[in-house]
Amino acid sequence: MLCAYLDEEGKLKLGDRDIPEVREDEILIKVLACGICGTDIHVFKGINKGKPNIIRGHEFVGEILEAGEKVKDLKIGDTVIIDPNIPCMSCYQCRNGRIHLCKNLTAIGVDMDGGFAEYCVVPLKQVYKLPSNIEPVVGALAEPLACAIHGIDRVGIKEGEDVLIIGGGALGLILTQLSVNAGAGKVFVSEPYKEKRDLALGFGASRVIDPGSEDLIDVIREETNRRGVDVAIEAVGSGKTILQAINAASDGGRILFFGVAPEDMLIEISPFEVYRRELTLLGSFVNPFTMDRAVSLISSRRVNLYPLISEIVPLKDMEKGIDIASSGRAIRVLVKP
Repeated sequence: MLCAYLDEEGKLKLGDRDIPEVREDEILIKVLACGICGTDIHVFKGINKGKPNIIRGHEFVGEILEAGEKVKDLKIGDTVIIDPNIPCMSCYQCRNGRIHLCKNLTAIGVDMDGGFAEYCVVPLKQVYKLPSNIEPVVGALAEPLACAIHGIDRVGIKEGEDVLIIGGGALGLILTQLSVNAGAGKVFVSEPYKEKRDLALGFGASRVIDPGSEDLIDVIREETNRRGVDVAIEAVGSGKTILQAINAASDGGRILFFGVAPEDMLIEISPFEVYRRELTLLGSFVNPFTMDRAVSLISSRRVNLYPLISEIVPLKDMEKGIDIASSGRAIRVLVKP
């Protein structure tokens, strides 16, 4: 089978491997689509490290071709999505309900072979059936949606609160929809590309901001009677935008660090400002217990993911897909074996 993996030097390689065998508690799927995530781009571009010889790809959907003998509730031909994050269920964090903070956490497409391949074997416990009313390619965005749901849970938007989202990529636009669904008063989205700003308005944003021609902080102050927003969500992962989120928040505001920053990046924050303004700084990591909710939201059409798919490229053109995904203009690029 054709697959994309990292070689020993951390470079992307296309190669041919045997179709993996299925154990009793696993399923073999034919991959229908796999999203190129920002973390994949960081690895392929050498910004963050990845394990060599592992087939990458953790946002994927597929069709069951073979099932182990312990698989009872799924059948050949079912379309399924994958939760890539596998906790140990025995460490302190797992036993206290924080499975995403598991000290032994492994992930499909990170620590074991993933979805940038024609076929993939996955554990039964990581599989969710996709309802028939959902187009399979949209299922490739279920995992990002599940991560965004966790972020909204973390920051706890209340009805009528004003929300700023910095970054109008796939996750930023999903967070926009979830903020609107949560009953936010005004939702502001800062994004340099007009196409993404237009989508944000279509998803219910009250005001979009072009950071190339407008001063984000000035706009927020003007729109909120100089108060600032109740919730600021940073969905870029850069030091500049993180500081913008902090400065845009009102006294008593909540700031969610959602974007994935480089591991070695540092920023300078005033502890006195956090203390005096009583700011709450929050992190959000992956998708604990939110995959079922993601499937429900897609199935009920409460979120619209299809417009977020910018392009679908064949697996053989993986490098082209990465270039498109990292251009800044694309929202989510899918790879289709």
